[in-house]
Amino acid sequence: MSSLCFYVSSVTNAMRGKSVLEQNNIRAFISRSTDETVQNGCGYCLFVSSDFKKAESLLQSAGIRIRGKKQMNDAL
Repeated sequence: MSSLCFYVSSVTNAMRGKSVLEQNNIRAFISRSTDETVQNGCGYCLFVSSDFKKAESLLQSAGIRIRGKKQMNDAL
């Protein structure tokens, strides 16, 4: 299984994004980013494991700037 990490600029945006996604039945998790190659402000990541395009659209509609994204492969 894989997930997509949406990099956002602050913990506030990560929390707002998580709320927006969960209101639309998309499960999301917040994590502090460890990827130093992405210019992502304070460095928070929203992990989503399904409906990637819908999630991205919802975040953008809510005014949450996505500073980058990365496909992650979950280890079993």
